Amino acid sequence: MKKIKIIFLLIIAVFLFGCSKEDTNINEELKKAILQEEDLTPKKGGNVNISVVEFKTLNPLLNNERSLDQALKLVYDSLFAVDENYNIKPKLVNDYTLSQDGMSLNIKLKDNIRWHDGINLTSEDVQFTINLLKTLDKSNYKFLVDNVSRVEILSDTSFNIVFNGIYSFSLENFIFPILPKHKLSGLSMNDINVYSNNLIGSGMYKIDRYEKRKYVDLVRNEDYYDKKPYIDKVRLVIVPDKEAQESMIISLETDICKIDKIISGKFPAKRFDIREYTGNEYEFIALNFDNQYIQDINFRKALLYGIDRRKILKDVYLDNGDIVDFPLNKKAKYYNKELETLRYDIDKAKRYLSKINLDGVMFKVVVNQENLERVKEAYLIKTSLYDVGIDVDIVEVSGEEITNTIANKDYDLALLGWTLPVVPDPRFNFYNSFTNYNDDNVNIWIQKLISSSSELDKIKNYNELEKYVRNNIPFISLLIKDKSLVLNNKIRGRLDSSEFNIYNGFEKIYIEE
Repeated sequence: MKKIKIIFLLIIAVFLFGCSKEDTNINEELKKAILQEEDLTPKKGGNVNISVVEFKTLNPLLNNERSLDQALKLVYDSLFAVDENYNIKPKLVNDYTLSQDGMSLNIKLKDNIRWHDGINLTSEDVQFTINLLKTLDKSNYKFLVDNVSRVEILSDTSFNIVFNGIYSFSLENFIFPILPKHKLSGLSMNDINVYSNNLIGSGMYKIDRYEKRKYVDLVRNEDYYDKKPYIDKVRLVIVPDKEAQESMIISLETDICKIDKIISGKFPAKRFDIREYTGNEYEFIALNFDNQYIQDINFRKALLYGIDRRKILKDVYLDNGDIVDFPLNKKAKYYNKELETLRYDIDKAKRYLSKINLDGVMFKVVVNQENLERVKEAYLIKTSLYDVGIDVDIVEVSGEEITNTIANKDYDLALLGWTLPVVPDPRFNFYNSFTNYNDDNVNIWIQKLISSSSELDKIKNYNELEKYVRNNIPFISLLIKDKSLVLNNKIRGRLDSSEFNIYNGFEKIYIEE
């Protein structure tokens, strides 16, 4: 990697300064750098330490600790996985076909998938996992199988999943880890939680050793059915809390850590590499449709054009995020890329506002006073709307109070945020306690979307819903925030991180010698 940087700098020097007699040495060094034989291909070897917050169980379906859930994706594979753009992709699956009526899914597993103890992974393991998950009321994954009626086994590697009803996001639901039937079948709930019964997965790393409250050691799975990782060993260092995770990366006791907020100078470049990835934290403005002015589309359009979202992204989030017009990752295949992102336009805002009489009207904007970034958003919005001709009063309330404020409709605009679900079902945007917007056309488009019979129809219907929402403005989308991953500089290669799996692409990273 260092040699690549040297070559790049030498090439720049030649282009900037030309090839005079005095530059002969530069040219000679450039030739040497290019011709010198050196294998830049990543090599196997090395150890990486990552931290996980203390947990109660190693069972990936029953575990509720987020940092362990991320790490266990190195140990357990799922039928499908989520990529860095939050699109679904096959993992254990070789081929799949959704029936024409949308009521069943035929899946063919990849050949020669083995559990870490050498036993073949089969259709029975998938059936067992789904049936088990349906009984685990405390599992964070349980809702993903609510629409599954049964699993019909056709062969060791082929089976049908039969659904209770048509649901176009069925594929996106099969992202939970598959467990080995031969290890867990017949066990009581207490025994399913015992760590010694949860050491066998099918992923790129095997659990080698577990020291309670200290660490979990993983070693490379040499029989892995997919691309094998370069790194030999991964130690999951068990720490008490999130603060300890950050302390461990700063002291170089761990090598990779998700950081909520990057403070300038805290992670010097000579030791760390900070990498941004698209998160799933969505910022928006909820509108109270009990207000007669908000019911007027002209006023809502004046709001939309009168808020400088670019300034909010730059001044509050230091350009770490994406402005969006719908609560969906901008790179996702369902995002309507034909719709140009609306820009701040004070003239358009004033034209729409000229159709309304706002003399003496003040609008109440509520914001959580404990969220300093959102408070800053609020005052930037106040300033930009004032320039348009809209007066707002910022009311800062506690995190506990804001829920009651919204429930009691004691606001006109509310600055809020929520975590976008991994399954991009848009219903959560409309059927919740944060909006009292009712529109039969939205309901029609949503119904068309969730009952789409093909992927092309689903994309088309999703795009039409986005277009309708953009034109009718049931809420005002601001942005989706980026997240930060801090890595020790000894790690090379690229992770394809997402909030679903910050270690996505782990097989591509390696240790620089």
